[in-house]
Amino acid sequence: MLNWWKKRVKVLGLNERNLLYIRQYNSRSAKQIADNKIITKKVLAKAGIPCTKIIHIISSKAQLRIFELNELPKSFVLKPANGVAGRGILVITKKNSDGDFVKADGGVLTHQRLFLHIQTILEGKFSLKNKPDIAIFEDRVKLYKGFKDYTYMGAPDIRILLFKRVPVMAMIRWPTIDSLGKANLSEGAAASGIDIATGITTHSIKESKNGRITNIEYVAGTKIRYSGVKIPYWDAILKYAVKSAGASGLGFCAVDFLIDDNKGPLIVELNARPGLRIQLVNEDGLKGRLRQLRFIKVKSDRHAIRLGKDLFGGEVDEEIEAIAGKKVISLIQPVTIFSKSGKRQITVKAKVDTGASYSSIDTDLAKKLGFRKTIKAFESYKVPPSFETKEEALKWAKRLHKTLIREYDDIIGTHVINSSSGHSYRIAVLLKCSINDKLLTIEANIRDRSQLDYLMIIGKNELEHFLIDPSK
Repeated sequence: MLNWWKKRVKVLGLNERNLLYIRQYNSRSAKQIADNKIITKKVLAKAGIPCTKIIHIISSKAQLRIFELNELPKSFVLKPANGVAGRGILVITKKNSDGDFVKADGGVLTHQRLFLHIQTILEGKFSLKNKPDIAIFEDRVKLYKGFKDYTYMGAPDIRILLFKRVPVMAMIRWPTIDSLGKANLSEGAAASGIDIATGITTHSIKESKNGRITNIEYVAGTKIRYSGVKIPYWDAILKYAVKSAGASGLGFCAVDFLIDDNKGPLIVELNARPGLRIQLVNEDGLKGRLRQLRFIKVKSDRHAIRLGKDLFGGEVDEEIEAIAGKKVISLIQPVTIFSKSGKRQITVKAKVDTGASYSSIDTDLAKKLGFRKTIKAFESYKVPPSFETKEEALKWAKRLHKTLIREYDDIIGTHVINSSSGHSYRIAVLLKCSINDKLLTIEANIRDRSQLDYLMIIGKNELEHFLIDPSK
């Protein structure tokens, strides 16, 4: 058992949670919103808050009898509208050659078994007080690529616990082999606390199926640390969590998110009776944090976020950023790049290179972002991939630069690059990016980086907006 747990004065217990916070700060109507996932999504949609998309609803056995399972997509999530503690949720990843459904843990469900599971949901086996329920089919979230090394089969979820709209504690739950791809602590998933101010993971634990809590440091079987992970879209996650608490009227609640690789953070559900294991993950009790807020008047959503960061978050990066007016980034930095159309975004790990003047992205990545025709046009000039001397590269630049700029709108410049592997001549395009939640338009040249460790380089021309922390 964790040493701090002995300091019971700091720990919020179930009775105190129920009597002082759930009963006093969550109205009946607010709890009804949180307890029904369909109502939750309607309330969030009305407030302009992104959440996972419902693709089909079955509310009665009569509807189930006429429903064709073949109409379902290959990948989806099935859950009860009033389910509790993750019970009754099925994650389907694909269909096999026989047309059966394959679960996230690799198990197979025939149409008959899936039909029976839906029937069990309707009967209320997984719902609050076992009342008759509704079966919901949702789009399955595409795993954010930055989490791939930390999770097994399923997608990790992020929980923000709020009081009076103020973010008080946060954690991320990582699916493991033991949990069979579920982000559920009681099933054997791992969890990491998240610093409210920075969105960076801190202490991590794992719960065995017999309820024993152990401290952990690495992803099982690897030397990859759970700590020090920067959660993407952190400021957006806090903003949506605060807005959700306000829209639902919940004074004490948890908001759970998944991060889609294309769509960003999506709210999965609201919880009007949040569990208390989050205290174990953060090595701190909730009692003191909640008491600090009981008599504070929260003026706005922005004020709520500011209070959460200042009162309950780490302050080192925040203080540095406040003094310097610049964001702190790492040498290997996640960067979200937006496509030309703005309808797609791709997040990659980029190398911060202070020795390179210009930023650079991989050719195939540039094609996915909408520059395929531009690249094909440049390739038609049959420019050699490398030159023995800088003078040869400059000759091509002198010959083509004005033509390329004049004839192709996407090409905003050309670069002659000198590196240890030789000299090259490249076209440059403008990219809209988000680096540590800062939106930028950067000039990046295009080259084949498929054989290199990173698909993007951030050059020093773009680094005036940031401070670099090599220890990150």
